[in-house]
Amino acid sequence: SRLPKSVKVLDRAEIEGALAELKATAGVTVLIHDQECAAEKRRARRRGKAEAPTTRVWINERICEGCGDCGRKSNCLSVHPVPTEFGRKTRIDQSSCNLDYSCLDGDCPAFMTITPVGKPKHAGPPALGATDIAEPARTAGAGSFGMRITGIGGTGIVTISQVLATAAVIDGRHARSLDQTGLAQKGGAVVSDLKITEEAVEQGAKIAEGQCDLYLACDPLVATDPKYLSVASADRTVAVMTTSEIPTGQMVVDTTVAFPAPDVVRHAVHDAMRQLIAVDSNSLATQLFDDEQYANMLLVGAAYQTGLLPMAASAIEEAITLNAVAVERNVQAFRRGRQAVADPEALSAALADPTLPDVELRLPAGTAELVASVADDEESELHRLLTVRVADLIDYQDGRYARAYVDFVRTVAAAERAAAGGSTELTEAVARCLHKLMAYKDEYEVARLAIDPAVDDRIAAAFGSGSRRSYRLHPPVLRALGMERKVALGSWFRPALRLLRGLRRVRGTRLDVFGLQHMRRVERGLVAEYRESITTALALLNEENLAEVRRLAELPDAVRGYEGVKLAAIERYQAEQARVLGELRESAGPVPKEAGQGR
Repeated sequence: SRLPKSVKVLDRAEIEGALAELKATAGVTVLIHDQECAAEKRRARRRGKAEAPTTRVWINERICEGCGDCGRKSNCLSVHPVPTEFGRKTRIDQSSCNLDYSCLDGDCPAFMTITPVGKPKHAGPPALGATDIAEPARTAGAGSFGMRITGIGGTGIVTISQVLATAAVIDGRHARSLDQTGLAQKGGAVVSDLKITEEAVEQGAKIAEGQCDLYLACDPLVATDPKYLSVASADRTVAVMTTSEIPTGQMVVDTTVAFPAPDVVRHAVHDAMRQLIAVDSNSLATQLFDDEQYANMLLVGAAYQTGLLPMAASAIEEAITLNAVAVERNVQAFRRGRQAVADPEALSAALADPTLPDVELRLPAGTAELVASVADDEESELHRLLTVRVADLIDYQDGRYARAYVDFVRTVAAAERAAAGGSTELTEAVARCLHKLMAYKDEYEVARLAIDPAVDDRIAAAFGSGSRRSYRLHPPVLRALGMERKVALGSWFRPALRLLRGLRRVRGTRLDVFGLQHMRRVERGLVAEYRESITTALALLNEENLAEVRRLAELPDAVRGYEGVKLAAIERYQAEQARVLGELRESAGPVPKEAGQGR
């Protein structure tokens, strides 16, 4: 309020425009971004020094398209891509969420805001005592010990290093550490080196090449970086590594970037080590404490149980106590990490059930018969895949709509059998992607998925049965009237959603007022276009080009998002579809007469 009138004060959402304006201004310009670091704010909340908002953000994964738009809008690494039955979706990692709600700006009706009420206390296993786990055989060198901790910003890597350094001092040893910190918001790499000696030694804290005794990998991708792995020795180093997949910033916003295969990541570390101990620390932390923030302390416990850490468990627990943050849970995480190595069977027996309530798949009448007409082997992946999707399409529209889907998939299955014997990979690809295009998310479908009883069950399990919830929607009708932001619609809006769900039978008829929109016409056209492209490819299909035809069939997986985001994706999809079809035609040569007749 006391700034000169010549100083502009803007919301952070306008930073791009501000930067462009300053760039175009001659001379020296100044931009001050005044905002508390979100990671620091989260730490203050955990320490009880700041009040945390009660409202949480939650994503209905069935409505979500996994397009990455919310990640681009929020620039937040708590917006995690996750694989599901219906493809890649997005989930809010509640453990790391900074509660600034910027992800709500994503152009997507899948978001809800929820105020937890009546959430049951997490029923973890009974506490472990300090003497409940057998002490490991000490293998640490008597003179000196060196370890490297690798992870990402904002997850407590430096804290882990300081806890262990403090524990070494408590145990009468000398410690030197070096922390190379990264950007928490960007998930930047953080590397902490720690050297522990019995006597004071004047030496650098950074570990030299091949001189690492223990390699604690709290992030698998950072751990595989050759410049960090250079300290390892195949004759000396033991690695304790998490197998939990932690997405990078690029994975959050780009649907074409996926996590490397687990075997690739594991071998990259294993090949540089004498021994590798792998622990799915995030999953364990969630099952034990309902919070992934304890994952790294679980790894410390696993590392201790290797016998390499040159300090007593009591010293580590005393250092945790001195840190004065969630002491009891961190101590239990340390002990459970030890148990994961010392007695994994006992740990498995003690784990609370981490799963959300299982929802029995309800099969509408006629589902089994339709599926059996294509895949009669009930143990096959194709049968399972079709069962889920046929049932969904019957609920989406009706039995006739599902039958049209099955009839086309049956045609593809027959062509694939003729060209490649027992292969079903092409048929499975068509089954997935044709369903995706046919079950496009119009107003009726968003309403159906928003009031799905399975959604209510999951919200109740995560936030309590009495939780208050609001749907964050930006209806195309209001968008067309000039409303630029989403509106919050509480439980009072559920009758309207039920009405919309009940009207889904008029989809595609003259009574379908929503179907007149440009977006809906484009979505309906995509279904016919996809069928035509696959029919053309089937006429050219042979064993040699099966993989290329399958790639054509899988292209609709890239059609994601809503409104402008989806239209841009469709444009890229259609260009790629035309290119692949052109290559197939060029390489196939003359089409056999039988294939033309079969088509």
